[in-house]
Parts: sequence; structure tokens; C-alpha cells
Amino acid sequence: MEGNRERVFGGSLGIEVGAVPDRPSNQAVIQACTLLNGLDASSRERLIECSHMAYAERGETIWIAGQSSEFSAVVGIGFVKMTQSSPHGAEVAVELLGPGQCFGLMAAIEGREFPLTATAVTNCWYLKLPTREIQEIYSASDAMKDQIVRSIGPRLRRAHEMMSRLSSGSVEERIAAVLFILATSYGKPVSGGLTIEVPLTRSDISEMAGTTTETTIRVMSRWQKQGLVTTDKHVVTIRDEVALSRVLRAA
Repeated sequence: MEGNRERVFGGSLGIEVGAVPDRPSNQAVIQACTLLNGLDASSRERLIECSHMAYAERGETIWIAGQSSEFSAVVGIGFVKMTQSSPHGAEVAVELLGPGQCFGLMAAIEGREFPLTATAVTNCWYLKLPTREIQEIYSASDAMKDQIVRSIGPRLRRAHEMMSRLSSGSVEERIAAVLFILATSYGKPVSGGLTIEVPLTRSDISEMAGTTTETTIRVMSRWQKQGLVTTDKHVVTIRDEVALSRVLRAA
């Protein structure tokens, strides 16, 4: 999987937050998607031919909850967050998806409306898969059905963890939870820490943690002074996992 992700990114998972990333090929994105790369050659070619690459700027809404699922998508380059509205009207982050990950797939397969809102966290390319084609390929592919069944459990657990962490607790706990959740999917061990290969601003972190940018800056600055984290060009490295995990337990 790492090799596929390297090809999509041209050798690196990180991108500059304000930069327009190079457009990946339809083939590279499908190859990087574990739910689709198990399809037979003819099905993959069919998706490559009928799919369409789309671009979204940071903060742009890709679709809103309740919209008809005329297509599903695979992240090519960048990151997309899935959110749902709380009873009080606030947007709560449910998932953060990166290269090779599908979003909106089950809604398309089942022919229902999107249950979540999809928003670009960074400038990104995503591959739009027409619902009709996906439904026909899914119906005829045992390999795709098997991959989806095996991915549902872990994905639901991650979403539940993210929602439970971010729906309660102190600001410090929520920010720490965001970092650990991101590290689970996008963490890379480096000398003296664990780098989260997601270019995120303090504003991005604050949105996912459900707090203000000013509060996030204050908390992250204090953690940097304490040696818990460091930041370089919007990329956060957890320097002391044990100490940061105590924030979750203490909150």
C-alpha cells in the first residue's frame, strides 16, 4: 500500500497547504485504493475510462449531507474530512480521509443520499466514480464485496473513536485526540517522534477539535515548550507520546 501511495504523491505524502498539487492519473488513484485494486483488469479499465478527476481547494465543500449520491469518490492527493451536524448545529468531524481512501461509496452502492458532508481539508484532487458504474461493478465483483466487508469494521471503529473523543472532554483532550487519530492513519516513525504526514494549519486542527484557532495556538504552543510536539511547515510531530497520552487520561 505504501508503494501505491508513494506513486500517487510523486514520492511524498506531504503537500504545501497553499500549493496546487500535480494532477494524478485515474489509473494511479484506482491502484492506490485497496477497495478497488482487487478488481479484475476489465473492471479497473472500465472505472479508469468512466471516472473523472476533480479538484477542490482547501475548505471547499465537495458535497453536503442529504445530497443525491450521483457519484462516489477516491482521494487522489490531499485530504478530505467527513462531518455531520450536531443537534446544536455544529459540524462534528467523523473521518479524515487521505490518498487511496474512498468516500461516499456505500451511499452510491445503496442508491441513497449522502449521510455526511465532504469538505477538502487541503487543496486536493479526487476521482469521481459514477454511481451507475460502481453499482454494476459491485454487483458482479465478489472481490470488491469482500474488501468492503473487511474494511467496514475498522472504519466504523475509527469513526466512533473520533466522534466519542471529539464530542466530550476538555479542549486539551480533544486536540490531543485529533493528533492521535491522525497519527493512527498517517503517522510515520521518525528519529525522536512520530510525524503526522498531513499538512494542517492550526485552523484545521481547531475545526476538528471543535474549538477556536486562538485556543489551539495557545495549547499547541504550550505543548511545544514542554517538548510534547513540534511543528514544521504545518506538519506536526509528536515528540513525547507518553506525555501526550496522559492528557487524554487526565482530561
